[in-house]
Parts: sequence; structure tokens; C-alpha cells
Amino acid sequence: MNRNSRIWSFLKAKGFYIALALCITGAGTAAWLTAQNTINGIREQQTEPPAVVHDQEGKQWDYNDVIEQQVKGRTDTPKPSQPSSPSTVPPASFTTPSAAADASQPQSDFAASEPLCFSLPVSGSRVLAAFSGGELVKNHTLNVWRTHDGVDLAAEKGTAVTAAESGTVSLVTVDPMWGGTVTIDHRDGMQTIYCGIAPEKALKAGDAVTAGQVLGSVDTVTAEVAMESHLHFAAKQDGKFIDPMSLAGLK
Repeated sequence: MNRNSRIWSFLKAKGFYIALALCITGAGTAAWLTAQNTINGIREQQTEPPAVVHDQEGKQWDYNDVIEQQVKGRTDTPKPSQPSSPSTVPPASFTTPSAAADASQPQSDFAASEPLCFSLPVSGSRVLAAFSGGELVKNHTLNVWRTHDGVDLAAEKGTAVTAAESGTVSLVTVDPMWGGTVTIDHRDGMQTIYCGIAPEKALKAGDAVTAGQVLGSVDTVTAEVAMESHLHFAAKQDGKFIDPMSLAGLK
């Protein structure tokens, strides 16, 4: 077989595939050219500015003139109109910190700022035995020498006993030596103690009492029954006994 015959046989066998490859290549090239032309057209439309622009009033402006005036800050575009008169806002209420603190301060705080002023828990009484101030004195009931840590106020059995000053009841009990006992806590570390009392039935620890409020009535002081009827009245400052007659209002 000569050379021409071999070429013709090859083309006859492979010709279909060669033609298909050429068609595909041609179609791809045509598609690429079409897409490239489309992209270039879009770019030209986007970058090319309009020759004439219109404002809100319908006036025509040259695009380049508008850009130049905007750069120089001299455009004829109207600025936003300012309100003809400032809006009136009602003035906010103003309260000074001290006034606010005073308004929120409980009424009891004002009362607490007042000085304590005590009164005798039994009216019109006389002192049978004074505060010994740590000195030993004879207790005729017990027949012993001991300190006398309060004052004995003469009062008939059944006489009303009142709170010497406002405070909070911290103890209501019956003591084997001192009989019925009521303790009241006042502010500033002050306490008053009422011994030999028949407490009011409703009185209990935690109750707030006011000055002059009835706590009970005079009963019996077991450790001092040899004396005439009386109320044993004591006071403590920061846990230490002091002369109750030295309290403010009793001096």
C-alpha cells in the first residue's frame, strides 16, 4: 500500500472525530468572543457618565460642571431647610441630690437624730436605794454585801410602769432573783432594765415601744423583799451598768 492510500485510510477511520473536535473548538471560540464583547459593552455603560443631569426642579446641568462645583463646595443644590423656630421641650424637673436624699429618708431617721431624753418609769416616786457605782452595800434580804447596780424607786404594788424612752423590747422574762424583768434597747448602745414588774401579757421581745408606753405594773423584787414595795430600775451603756439617774432628762 502506498503512502497516499495509508493517509486516506487513516482519515476515513478517524475523520469523524477530527471533524467533531474542530466543531467544538470553533463553538468555544465564538462563545468567548461573544462574552468578551458583552463585558466590554457593560463596562462602557458603567464608566461613561451622563452628559446632562437634572436636579429636583427640572434644571439641566452639565455633568462635569456639577462635579467641579461639588469639589469646590459651590453647588446650587439647596441645603436642607432649618426649622423656622426651635422645638420647645418642656424643662425636665430637677432635684438636688440632697433634696432627693431628704425625700427618700424615712421619718424614723429624723427622730433618730434627736437626743435621747429619759423619764422615770414610775411617776412621783422617791429613791429608796441609790446606784452604788461598784461599791459594796448591804443587801438586807439576802444578808450579803454586794454592788447595787440600779436604783430602787418606791411605788405601790400595781402601779403602772412605763418605758423611760422609745426603743425595742429585747427581753421579757421572770428572773429568780429580780422577778418579772423587761429590757428595752435604745439607740447609741443604751439599755434600760425594769425589775420587779408584772409585764403586760401582750408584751414580747421585738416589740417597738414609745416613751411613756405602759410595760406592766409594779410587782415583787425577790432579792429585795425586805424593803418596801418598789421598782428596781437599771441602765446599761454599751453593756456596762451606769447610774440610771444620770441619764439625760433625769439629771
